[in-house]
Amino acid sequence: MLSPEHSDAKPIRQADLRQARMNELIDNCQQEILRQIIGPFGLSTAMFNDKDGGNVSTVHNADNDIFPDEHFRKNYSLAGEEYSQKIRQKHWDDTKRRGPVHRQNNETFARNGEVTSEATGRPMKQGEVHGDHVVSLKEFHGNKALHLRLTEQERKDLANSKQNMAFIEASLNTSKGKKSWDECLKDPDFIEKNNLGAEQISRIRALDSEARRLISRANTAKLTNELLTTGASEAGRNALQQAFGVLLHEFVNGSFVEIKLILQAPDQESLIDRIVESLKRVMKRVVAKLKSALDAAISGAIQGFASNLLTFLINNFITTAKKIVTIIRESLRSIWRAMKLMINPPEGMSTLEVAREVTKILSATITTAIGMLLEKSVSGFIAASPLAFLAPILAPALTAIVTGIAASLLIYGIDRAFDWLSATGTEMLKSMERLLHSTGENIALMTTGIDLQFQSSRQYAEIGLNYKLIGLQLDEMSTAQSVMLNAQDCDIKRNQEHFDALRADTKRIANAEQEASDLINEYFKKN
Repeated sequence: MLSPEHSDAKPIRQADLRQARMNELIDNCQQEILRQIIGPFGLSTAMFNDKDGGNVSTVHNADNDIFPDEHFRKNYSLAGEEYSQKIRQKHWDDTKRRGPVHRQNNETFARNGEVTSEATGRPMKQGEVHGDHVVSLKEFHGNKALHLRLTEQERKDLANSKQNMAFIEASLNTSKGKKSWDECLKDPDFIEKNNLGAEQISRIRALDSEARRLISRANTAKLTNELLTTGASEAGRNALQQAFGVLLHEFVNGSFVEIKLILQAPDQESLIDRIVESLKRVMKRVVAKLKSALDAAISGAIQGFASNLLTFLINNFITTAKKIVTIIRESLRSIWRAMKLMINPPEGMSTLEVAREVTKILSATITTAIGMLLEKSVSGFIAASPLAFLAPILAPALTAIVTGIAASLLIYGIDRAFDWLSATGTEMLKSMERLLHSTGENIALMTTGIDLQFQSSRQYAEIGLNYKLIGLQLDEMSTAQSVMLNAQDCDIKRNQEHFDALRADTKRIANAEQEASDLINEYFKKN
């Protein structure tokens, strides 16, 4: 049975957890709003000029009159025209390309030489040689991808190239007409009429395959170049945006911290000096984030290239609005983080905690996407008010604030939901277990402290004994010094007495000498 003092362990833990979640909510609101303003609704808008349909042209978008640039629109203008003899002669055929070969064939005939059909391998007579477009000009005209990426001159050069021009029997060419070789070779009447055997059919199929590979390579080369060019551009801008975003986020956060410190102690030192010192500290924080900025730039480059490719793939089937293009690019960053967390979670993180964090990341991404879709509506609402002239500034800012708050509330709700899911009904026992564990750690610390104190006391006692010995030695030295001083006093006294006696003797001698001198003087006076 639990003791009374632990009967409220679970309520206390729940209250602490609720308070912790509330504190996280407040912090998340600040950070999320700042992230939205700097990211999707700030730097992204300033650095990217997103377009309907993305940066790479697709036939699907072209059919809906959506092009990334005007030169694609110009290239595609002929695709809507119905194929005709006039279209063929003006835009596709180039008879000058066949002239030199025809002259060479005629020279061969003049020498009684033989000209072989490239389709059947059979000899041909003079006047029976036709220059045939292996892939017909009608089929070229119907290939919308060629219209989109190749200029008219490039299409014309490709259609009349050596690889797509075969010199064959006039009867075979007339029989083929505007159809493809594949259609002709599937027709038994065509094969019978032209007396085509297995060898001839194989030659024709090889000829057709080579020409189609040429066309496919030309189209793929153009598409690859377009993907690489636009992908590199998106990668560069996205790398710069994410790196700059990390540094700007740190700068703004650091500035808020320093402003709080200045306001909390307004009477200290010179204001200018404190601002200068604050700026130095902020810049140190920003410089410390350079490695993180580099990591963000590398990830951003990969994400930018991937978003450009993904947008292209989607636009082959549906046309994406420019906001969708932005959403794809901005979402890839969060999806990247979620995938890294799922694939390589931090050591010690449980599966439930991984699920919690991934859910929070994806939920914030969805909230941001919805906010970006609503930005146009917010802009329209402001445009209909007296503040219409501020719509380009207010719409992103207001949408960023609302999106940031909504994302924070959603993350708070997810945390509470996962807290509930992770509850096992044994929180009270776990709380007591943690309490006992903490008590044991405290006792161990106290024991260590007492042991240290005991050792210190012993050291103090030894120091006191040493001081006592020093005192005794000082006393002995003082006594010896007193004896020496007494002996010196005695010597001085004896020396003084001896000096006094000597001085008295000297005085008597001097007096005696004076008396003798006086007697002598008196004697001489009398005599």
